[in-house]
Amino acid sequence: MNLTATYRTFVNSFIQFRKPIVAAVNGAALGLGAALLPLCDVVWANEKAWFQTPYASYGQTPDACSSFTFPRIMGLASANELLLSGRKLTAQEAGSKGLVSQVLWPGTFTQEVMLRVKELVAVDSLVLRESKALMRNTSRSALEQANERECESLKRVWGSSQGTDAILQYLQRGTELC
Repeated sequence: MNLTATYRTFVNSFIQFRKPIVAAVNGAALGLGAALLPLCDVVWANEKAWFQTPYASYGQTPDACSSFTFPRIMGLASANELLLSGRKLTAQEAGSKGLVSQVLWPGTFTQEVMLRVKELVAVDSLVLRESKALMRNTSRSALEQANERECESLKRVWGSSQGTDAILQYLQRGTELC
């Protein structure tokens, strides 16, 4: 299996997962880590967390359905700014744009997340699955199509000399920072 096929399968597993997916962001959500968040059902973030999708700076196109989900949840202008310029968002900004469900205080972040997860787990599993299906079924096909388009784009970019050069330059910058 090639890299884009693996990527496609990985992202589709989020799209097709029947139980609620909870994300607790306690630091940086960078690239794929940020792009996957709209595929989660609940996203809690530490007040000190930050979010960034610097795809263009390392020669990559959007992934994890972010070309579909970001404009849908935060509007086209904000999505363009995040996906094209790679601007970093604070947790508060991510919350106001709809990328995060709620921002939690750092001092009690872990305890608060665990309490909320316990409350969620206490809900009848059939009710959770059915509720998620009702909310997700309207967009499932569109998400799978977005994932397919993004993987095809990644395949073209990764296979091009410009894409390879951009990735190598980005990696070189990273090693210079260490």
